[in-house]
Amino acid sequence: MNHPEAVKEFHLSPKAKEAIKVALAYCIVNFIALKLDWMNPYWAVFAVAQIALFPAGQSLRNGGLRVAGVILAMFACLFIYTLAPQDRWLFISLTAVWMMFTTYMMMKDEKHSYLWNVAGFAAVAMWAIVADTSVDVFNAALYRAVETIMGIVVYTLVTVFIWPASNASTLKKLSVGLTSTQAKIFQLLGSAVITPEVKKTLKATAEQELQLLGALKHAFYAKGSETYEVQESIGFWKEYHNLSYQLAQSFNRLNNSFLGLVNIDIYKIVPKLDEYREEIIRRLELAQNLISKGGGEFKIKPVVLDVDEAYLKSLAPFDGLAFTSSRQELEKVEKLSQEILECAHNIVGDSVSRKIAAPEKQQSIYERLVPDIDHLKSIAFIGVLTFLSACIWIFFDPPGHRYWMLLPPTIGMMVATIPQMKTNQMVLPAFFILSFFLMIYVFVMPQLTSIIELSALYFICIFCIFYFLTGVYQLIAVIGVVTKLMVHNEQVYDFAIPANMIIWSVACYAFIYVLSYMLNSPRPQRALTNLTRRYFRSAGFLLSEIQHNNKPGIIGKFKIAFHRYEIRTLPLKMKSWSRAINHKHFPTNTTDEIDYLLYAIISLSDSIEEWIRSNGLPQTKYILGETKEELSKWNRGIESVFKNYHDDLDSSLSGQAELDLKNHITTLEEVINQHSDYIEKMKTNVSSQEKENLFRLIGSYQGLSHSLISYASVAEQINWKHWDKEVFA
Repeated sequence: MNHPEAVKEFHLSPKAKEAIKVALAYCIVNFIALKLDWMNPYWAVFAVAQIALFPAGQSLRNGGLRVAGVILAMFACLFIYTLAPQDRWLFISLTAVWMMFTTYMMMKDEKHSYLWNVAGFAAVAMWAIVADTSVDVFNAALYRAVETIMGIVVYTLVTVFIWPASNASTLKKLSVGLTSTQAKIFQLLGSAVITPEVKKTLKATAEQELQLLGALKHAFYAKGSETYEVQESIGFWKEYHNLSYQLAQSFNRLNNSFLGLVNIDIYKIVPKLDEYREEIIRRLELAQNLISKGGGEFKIKPVVLDVDEAYLKSLAPFDGLAFTSSRQELEKVEKLSQEILECAHNIVGDSVSRKIAAPEKQQSIYERLVPDIDHLKSIAFIGVLTFLSACIWIFFDPPGHRYWMLLPPTIGMMVATIPQMKTNQMVLPAFFILSFFLMIYVFVMPQLTSIIELSALYFICIFCIFYFLTGVYQLIAVIGVVTKLMVHNEQVYDFAIPANMIIWSVACYAFIYVLSYMLNSPRPQRALTNLTRRYFRSAGFLLSEIQHNNKPGIIGKFKIAFHRYEIRTLPLKMKSWSRAINHKHFPTNTTDEIDYLLYAIISLSDSIEEWIRSNGLPQTKYILGETKEELSKWNRGIESVFKNYHDDLDSSLSGQAELDLKNHITTLEEVINQHSDYIEKMKTNVSSQEKENLFRLIGSYQGLSHSLISYASVAEQINWKHWDKEVFA
């Protein structure tokens, strides 16, 4: 290949493009601040470095959110200085309260997380200034705000207009993969013979469906998601995710219903079942093609689930209830498949006037007020960290001096929102990385004579940091450039200042690590086991409270809402902690085994939610006293299993749980079939819907039991005792 052809084939990687954009923005901001002779030019580049550490949201909208965050920080700074100009304890307390508030909002308001993050770290940066008079305070706060806003604006413009990135291809890829997976699940659910191999494939496919649902939801907030290409149809993308999630829930209920159809010839009761299944799969495949290949005409073929009513009436009562529940879910699947196809057409269509926002589920007052225990721990952590950092500066005045008010709260906000971040692992890298930049400060920077040379140095440093480094190493290196290579309007080189800053940085990381025990054990394997015990405590409470307390009071409803929130949120927190486990120290628990465990817990959560919804449907005291008693026994059995897992995660219960499940199903079937005449006589008193609700409740118990058995079989492969061993690393 000749030279021109090689140049033509050359393409920069996305990582290189991002590194160039950050470095370019850093140099431009530094040049403007020096050229205009602003108060402290490094304030502007500090803003660029801070926001560049976030891998997403480089859009004009998020740039506006950051600017709003700086303005909020400026007003908060001036307000607190006004209230406590001479009262150090009031000043420190108000500062801690502001950091607690912004950290909480950063976690709670995910859509505006950038705003609250900037409002927090920019405020402590303003409080760390040296001021003798109120005029100095105002000028410093104003300059800090102006320079930070300038840094944000320049960085946003550079990242948006130079090599702009769009997330449309990722959304399309995930949506196509999700719909393809759901089509496969529906095909497996309708298999004539459910062999062990089919069950294994169904389980693996359902796990893939769950991962794709989570990835698609996360993609709405990922980098490039707010470009015009995505935003013009974001309403439909969210609707597509919502419909796919509803379809996944219907599949779960349908699977529970199919478990009770072992005595039924499904093709005899629904002669045209294959035609129905083929049309549903055709719709899902057509939705995939529309999204992946663009717009086109499509036609929805009407499909009706024809049922042999004569054969249905000849079935035993239990089998009749089982099919009635399955029939209801099959009709829901047909409706959802049509809506998914229409939504896919709207995504690729030219019209933007018909965008439909994803419907939001209405929450009760109890669900809206329920607290997140981990969020409360996080805001307590950042409040204590901010207060103690100020006390260290006041009473000990160690290296770093007033900057103890700056770095610990800034890093603390990251640790509060990402508790898996272990700052003790930053101590040793910080010493070497910061020492490296100290050498540049001592031996290289004094030789520079122009802004061009300084910009070249900054460009090389920032490019290398964002191209070659990741994670905590990137964070430390950014802090090194900002704090060790600072440039003032009147530059004077002093070895003692940056050397003290190294001691200060290392001490800050160690201090934050000690306080991080307030959040959870910084050992991820310990944190994972603690969260798992919390999970089973909440699961056991729900099984007990909902079954035995039909009319809970205000406190009871609040407790139920809290534990349902725990069941929904803890699996994702467990997943985050599992990613931080160092498997070199725990080789007996592989990543695959942990992934299977987490999937089993998420499936268990879905089954618990389905049981709660089914338990809340109108029932006529379960029609029969014997049925009610058997379901109560079943409930107590599952509750005892949850209690055993809360007390001992290493319990071996899969074999007994599977035996109990078979016994309960057999007993319920015998009870309902023996009282068939009584059930027929109750037609006038018990509606068909209540009968369907009864079998849906039985199906939810059955699904919950199968999910529990699945969890038990996976949990027994985990070496829980190994995780309890002390490992110092």
